[in-house]
Amino acid sequence: MRNDTIVITQERMAGWLMFNRFHKVDEKPDLKDSNRKIFIFKDSPKLRDTMEKYNQFKDVVGF
Repeated sequence: MRNDTIVITQERMAGWLMFNRFHKVDEKPDLKDSNRKIFIFKDSPKLRDTMEKYNQFKDVVGF
């Protein structure tokens, strides 16, 4: 992967990022588990901030 991308392995996190208007760069099968996919996004401080907000939201809601 390029250095300006980030790999997301959790489908819920990828969904949260797309809900918050981040576009995935690519989607590929997970080489470790053929039943899963990996989601690739362009890395940015705003994306990281949105990921942190998801983790806080998840803790409050109890996912």
